[in-house]
Amino acid sequence: MRKILILACVLSVSASAQTITDTLTFMHYNVLNYRNMSTYCTESNNSPAQKEGYMRTIVSHVLPDIITCNEIVGDGGTAARRLLDNALNQQGRSYYKQATYSANSNLSNMLYYNRNKLVLHKQDKIDRGTNNVQLVRQIDAYTLYYLDQSELDLGDTTFLTVYVAHLKASSGSANVTERAVMTAAVMEYHGANYNGDHSYIMSGDFNIYTSSEEGYQNLINGSNTAINFYDPINKSGSWNNSGTYASVHTQSTRVSGGCHSGGGLDDRFDFVLCGKEVLDNERGLGYVPGSYKALGNDGNHFNSDINSGTNNAAPAAVIDALYNMSDHLPITIKLTTARTIASSRQAILDNFIVVSNPVANQLYWKMQVPQKGVLSVTDIQGKEILNYTTEASNEWIVNDVSMWSQGTYYLSFISANGDVVRRKVVKL
Repeated sequence: MRKILILACVLSVSASAQTITDTLTFMHYNVLNYRNMSTYCTESNNSPAQKEGYMRTIVSHVLPDIITCNEIVGDGGTAARRLLDNALNQQGRSYYKQATYSANSNLSNMLYYNRNKLVLHKQDKIDRGTNNVQLVRQIDAYTLYYLDQSELDLGDTTFLTVYVAHLKASSGSANVTERAVMTAAVMEYHGANYNGDHSYIMSGDFNIYTSSEEGYQNLINGSNTAINFYDPINKSGSWNNSGTYASVHTQSTRVSGGCHSGGGLDDRFDFVLCGKEVLDNERGLGYVPGSYKALGNDGNHFNSDINSGTNNAAPAAVIDALYNMSDHLPITIKLTTARTIASSRQAILDNFIVVSNPVANQLYWKMQVPQKGVLSVTDIQGKEILNYTTEASNEWIVNDVSMWSQGTYYLSFISANGDVVRRKVVKL
């Protein structure tokens, strides 16, 4: 009884709502035949141990929360794990995790993430074109959600789906066609699986020479405008070997090389494209304007080695690591996430109840302050699928929800004195 009296006193206090923000750093990187040895990429000119050292330097500088990679050897997952252990989780870091290995070629993609901020919800792959022919390299789809316990308790989970692609390389009509086939497959999958609660990013080494190429137009100019991707820096054009686009070029880091391609910086091959919902910050994650960078590109090294002369785009040690690590530069962007904290009264009402979210086969919930009441859960059509009356207790209550379909549900708890607490929960 004393707890309820104290609560009643506290409820009389009110305060203005406030917004708490966080920033997520996203990095895409083609790590150039990492542990993929060949006649031209050898231990001497592409040493895995040295590359892990270079990657440590780059990650320590950027401290990305999400890292997507191309060109990790397709060896069943050993190399992807070695990059995690020997480069990412080093120098005092132990918070990076990786997705599950999956590949259909000798080169694989991978996603790594900061487990202090994010959870990998699910992953999938796109390995066949719209004609059902196997793609030269599969495209991976990873869905994460932002780990904020108060946000989860309120049922306002922020989801991000990331597609990672390494499109067919080289010029020539056959390769241009293959790139178009691959991006058409992505957009078909994207349209079929599009979720209005998610934000979307498409990252990768696209190997595209001009924005007019069909493979690129499939991504940014499809008939279903609601799901198209956008270039955050809006730099369309014929990027190949054009000084006009020197500030956005990502390959090559050097004029000549054995394993590394040469020619200096003269191609925009690497991209991070965003859905409109990210650019407009409609679903909890928003692109930070001006944050899109080709790391190590100062705009003054067209057709040059990035470490020649002066390059103030990053510290000298980072520039050297980028030069040696890969013939590609990483792309980095920043995403802001915000949540609104309610007034004191509403915050205390919200804390009446704690709900597991997302949920699998069982829904766990309890009241922080014991209250009699009724828990009601409805689906997105408004149909009630659970009605549970409880006595005053602060023990965990468990409801079997194994028969629920995947998706979003709305939970309401109506206490005996008429207070109402609402949540949104996601069934996995």
